[in-house]
Amino acid sequence: MKKVASQSAKGTSEKILRAARLLFAQYGYHGVSVKKITQEAGANSALVSYHFGGKAQLYQKVLEQQAEKLLCLAEILKEPGQDPLTCILAFLDEVKDVFLKEPESIHVIYREFLTPTTVGNDIVRQQMLSFYDRLTEAFDRAKDRQYVKAETDSRRTAFVLISIFAFYLVTYSYEAISESERLPGADDSERLRSVYLDYLNTISTEKYRLH
Repeated sequence: MKKVASQSAKGTSEKILRAARLLFAQYGYHGVSVKKITQEAGANSALVSYHFGGKAQLYQKVLEQQAEKLLCLAEILKEPGQDPLTCILAFLDEVKDVFLKEPESIHVIYREFLTPTTVGNDIVRQQMLSFYDRLTEAFDRAKDRQYVKAETDSRRTAFVLISIFAFYLVTYSYEAISESERLPGADDSERLRSVYLDYLNTISTEKYRLH
């Protein structure tokens, strides 16, 4: 019986987290009430305090989950036996797949970057920015092994790549963009990959090209 109750409580908290992620991504922290979140989740408002401590802690949990997701994927950047540029491409491919499947994941992060809150600022600074550090380190390794041009600034390169993702993923779903105005490609996955692949090839040395 206790196991059933525990599973039920976990299911409820996951529904609340899912609803919160969707709503925070769409309206931002200040544009969403606890009541709206629990209505979306089909749960009682009191359960937000019970499971998370309140709206602020729930928002922090949402941001932490997205940070952990990125940092987990960043382990690909240190894949043993692989050249660093191939690892970077594999990492970007994984990030692409995750964010195309759950676009609200990057939307909620992007909103916090655009309009920082006192609630989420520390998480963005301490956890999300460490993601940039890992990507920067990967480009440093690629430069050391002459896979990318010596004049490449690793930090700026990491910033440009993440900006490509952010801009594409927050705009690609707009219905106002006609098919003829979109980038060439069969679908969003192919279009987005072509952009960061082209960029990687502009900074790679002549002896190394990605496909």
